[in-house]
Amino acid sequence: MSVEGIIDRIMTDAKGEVDSILSEAGRQERAIQEDNEREAQEHYDRMRELLDEKYRKEKERAILNRRLDERKSVLMTRQTWMDRAFDEARSRLVDQSMNEYQQLMRQLIATVSSARDEEVQFGTKGDEKELKSVITELNKQTGGKFTLSEERGDFPWGFILRKGKVETNMSIESLFKYKRNDLEQKAWELFNADV
Repeated sequence: MSVEGIIDRIMTDAKGEVDSILSEAGRQERAIQEDNEREAQEHYDRMRELLDEKYRKEKERAILNRRLDERKSVLMTRQTWMDRAFDEARSRLVDQSMNEYQQLMRQLIATVSSARDEEVQFGTKGDEKELKSVITELNKQTGGKFTLSEERGDFPWGFILRKGKVETNMSIESLFKYKRNDLEQKAWELFNADV
């Protein structure tokens, strides 16, 4: 699976979650708005003659605070669903089979490498034999001279390429941190477009 495939998969999962959140939030907002409008009109009709300026201002402030609280609730729900989507995507990557992992690591390394002779430091997934196999196959496929680092990274999935003082971090934490910002921005745009 390519990086673009992973990103598309994550974006598809995240978009599905966002669509579900937006649909539910829209339904809740309409129901709340209908209830608020009905209650406000009934109250206004009953109390029209009795309300003075001070009471109207207090009521308006209460309504604004309630709407603000409702908006906060919708946003917290959206964030919870985004967290779930990313947790699920992360879990799927970390739990993928070793064969899939090896194939994906070869593709990613070949894609991000510019020199074809970097040292590759893998995370905790896989044993030394399996990771040596990745490097051997990668060198055959690319004609490169990649080497396997003796040290393992403190991350469950991915790798870090090193050449001199230059590092390219493709660990799962780094990828998700970078892509999450992009995906959350797109989700915010979708969310705000429908509200």
